[in-house]
Amino acid sequence: MEEIVDEPPQGRPIGAGDVAAATDRVCGSEKGKHWVQGAELDLGSKRWKPNAVSADQTQLLYVFLQEEVPRFARDRLQIAASAGIRPTLAVHLASLFKPEVVELLVAVDADVVVLDDYVTARQLEPRALLAALADIEVPVSPDLRRSVAKSVWTRIGDGTAQQKGRRLEALLAFAFAQVGDLKVIERNYRNETEEIDLILQIDNFSSRVWQKSGVPFILVEAKNRADKASQPMVSSLITKLQTKRGTARIAILVSLAGFTEDARMQELRFSTQDICVAMIDRDQMEKILSADDMDAELETVVRHALLR
Repeated sequence: MEEIVDEPPQGRPIGAGDVAAATDRVCGSEKGKHWVQGAELDLGSKRWKPNAVSADQTQLLYVFLQEEVPRFARDRLQIAASAGIRPTLAVHLASLFKPEVVELLVAVDADVVVLDDYVTARQLEPRALLAALADIEVPVSPDLRRSVAKSVWTRIGDGTAQQKGRRLEALLAFAFAQVGDLKVIERNYRNETEEIDLILQIDNFSSRVWQKSGVPFILVEAKNRADKASQPMVSSLITKLQTKRGTARIAILVSLAGFTEDARMQELRFSTQDICVAMIDRDQMEKILSADDMDAELETVVRHALLR
């Protein structure tokens, strides 16, 4: 007889067989072939056999189908994260609407696999938690948004260049998805000639300044590097605006290291055209993320860019 772990939303008791089936589903997917089931991790003070471990033991998979993360799992996830082992949690979509789950996953810098994502193609795709929250359009309270942003911000400069870029992109996707008029419709969008970090769609009617552009899309580029954003970066973003068949007139360029004077002057050279690049540095981004009214704070930045 299977041990009953908890009551799922459907009302049927979750058994060990459900966890095993979900584990097999993740590990058997095209993006889950690196997982090894049955492996044990030595966490120093504890040993743990999660649902799966990567071959190099730098990642772990924990399948979470219960209403609450068990205390033993919370403890081990935190110890593993402190030891540099990156957790991936396979969860049901409903779990991402629980603030306590979100806070735990942010604290351990987890990726997630959403087993029942309403977009079938995304169901077995491992994603940064904040990217998943943006994709699924999970609304959070201002307090939780500030708490999440603060936690991620403390490690925004950690890791390799790729990891730093990925973390900033996920944070921006999460933040902009919380703005009332905006929806993240593309992340790491690629076409035949270019790549764009985020594409936002204006999908609500309001008096916000971006509504006055009369077009549906806003382009977002994120730079989490040691060097300032340069003139070629601004030129590239302006070209992307110009080649969108008139569907985008505003772009947001976030560079935590700031901008060169040439970069700022390049944007001004195009001020006679019906396009605008709003430049956001580290201090401005931190102010936006910590604002009580983030929508208004972002609008102020965009308005100043339009009037510059």
